[in-house]
Amino acid sequence: MAWQNDFLDSLPEADGRRLGAALTDVSLPRNEILSEAGQAVPAVYLPIDCILSVVTVMRDGGQVESRTIGRESGYGLLHALGSPISFERMTVQVAGRAWRLPLEVLKAAADESAAIRKSIVHHAQATLVQTAQSVACNSLHSAEQRLCRWLLLTQDRVGGDVLPLTQEHMAIMLGVQRTTVTALASELQARGHISYVRGRITVHNRAALERCTCECYEAIQRGAAAMLRADQRKT
Repeated sequence: MAWQNDFLDSLPEADGRRLGAALTDVSLPRNEILSEAGQAVPAVYLPIDCILSVVTVMRDGGQVESRTIGRESGYGLLHALGSPISFERMTVQVAGRAWRLPLEVLKAAADESAAIRKSIVHHAQATLVQTAQSVACNSLHSAEQRLCRWLLLTQDRVGGDVLPLTQEHMAIMLGVQRTTVTALASELQARGHISYVRGRITVHNRAALERCTCECYEAIQRGAAAMLRADQRKT
């Protein structure tokens, strides 16, 4: 069975069937909080066509996004091998479907299956590549470059040209004010790269966005692919 999630599809058939018995197909609305910092992670979420956003929340309420997760991975995988306590907030960035798997089920399966443990580690490493590169990008590159990187990554995960994104979330992702997001989006729209209406961005010129972004988009894609390459052969 094709699960439409790369983590699940990477598993040997027997392991896939074992986890499949405990999977629930859920519809996730935009902005729903699925996990909060300081609380135990009750379940793993494996996106099918939704996108999850992992953010760090400061004492004053300020937020910054560390990474996004689409069908290429899942949230909570590494918690099955270690502490179940989350140190981040995980929300739904783009509404859609995901597989929900109780954390204890994945933990028990990982205890018995080397293939599941291997896939968890490889997908966690791929996610850490994005996090590490994003830290460097947020410190060293312009807001426009970061926005273009984020739009490209989101388009990759959505698999289309229309991105259901709000100014509020874009501001969190960039760590800037909403007025800055408005100015950046207006500039990209004036160049014909995108069009923007309330809550929706349409990409018209992907090649132009690739020229506008920094090296980090390619580095994230290349690094994640390298981490997952060893996981392509099922054991």
